[in-house]
Amino acid sequence: MTDRQLWLLRHARAEAGDSMMEDADRPLSHAGRNQADRLGEWMYEQGLRPGLIVSSPAVRARQTTELACERLEFDFNHIHYDPGLYLASRDELLRIIGNMRVPHGPLMLVGHNPGLEQLLIWLCGEPLPRTDKDKLMTTANLARIEIEGGGALSEDGGKLIDLTRADELR
Repeated sequence: MTDRQLWLLRHARAEAGDSMMEDADRPLSHAGRNQADRLGEWMYEQGLRPGLIVSSPAVRARQTTELACERLEFDFNHIHYDPGLYLASRDELLRIIGNMRVPHGPLMLVGHNPGLEQLLIWLCGEPLPRTDKDKLMTTANLARIEIEGGGALSEDGGKLIDLTRADELR
């Protein structure tokens, strides 16, 4: 059985919102739109194409997905918006992944912390590359993971290929 890849993308930076706005309705900030665009352009330049994208339907995640996909020239028909991804825990993410059939290429989840970060740590263990401020999954952060043996996801059953932060791309 060949190895497979799982990609975890945390949404780009969002507006702070206000007391009248639901959290799920917060759009990307100007800086967040730039992050998503920059990350999508980098993925395009690297020849990175997911086989399927499953995104949280929250506005900030949807906008991140769509901006990155525009840069990737990715077929929007291969994007699935799953309400279960909105603020999903590690266990909820594992359930969603387990139910996915990916036609070809890596599965990319676009979602939120702390679930994405918890899943990354569970799959790859520590140490993982953190920022100077000890952050792991910053906004517009793409973690590419190789699932060893290509089988079911298991604790410490993944190997981090790389972790790319849009803010570090210039």
